[in-house]
Amino acid sequence: MSSEKSAKTIWLEQGLKILATQGPAALCIENLTATTGKTKGSFYHHFGSREKYIELLLEYHERTTIDEIIAFVRQENNPGAQLKRLTKLSYQISSDLELVIRAWALYDPMVRKFCDRVDKRRLEHVKNLHISSGLTADEAEVLSYRDYSLFLGLQQLRHHLNNTQLKRVLKGIYSGSL
Repeated sequence: MSSEKSAKTIWLEQGLKILATQGPAALCIENLTATTGKTKGSFYHHFGSREKYIELLLEYHERTTIDEIIAFVRQENNPGAQLKRLTKLSYQISSDLELVIRAWALYDPMVRKFCDRVDKRRLEHVKNLHISSGLTADEAEVLSYRDYSLFLGLQQLRHHLNNTQLKRVLKGIYSGSL
């Protein structure tokens, strides 16, 4: 593949932007074609239907917010450094997009299934990092829920904090000091 983004990737990235700013109802073919500058024929060629597009859109989001982050985190040599890098990268994920997807999951079973899978994968990864740092499986499970709950809660509050404030809050949370 060339250095340019594939047409499919353009459709998916634009869909995530629309989803984050306008919500799931705006993921209509007309809106997607208008914002990508591509044709309905191109959309149907790549996805076949809106339902298939939504499925692939969520899979793309999962890949970019889990698989790619985990691969980057694993470049660190020790669990402590991996946890630190994971924390930093996690808070770069769009809170707006994550919140929209969670709200959508309240009334769409396919999206609910996606959120459940993502939550399970994220919790398992954090748990394994804690186990690698020497904790028991029970201790690691408790800390993984603590860490993930903080992540989800700060997504809800993110709009109240600028980047400097968020860094200060995270540093205080993870260092145990104020």
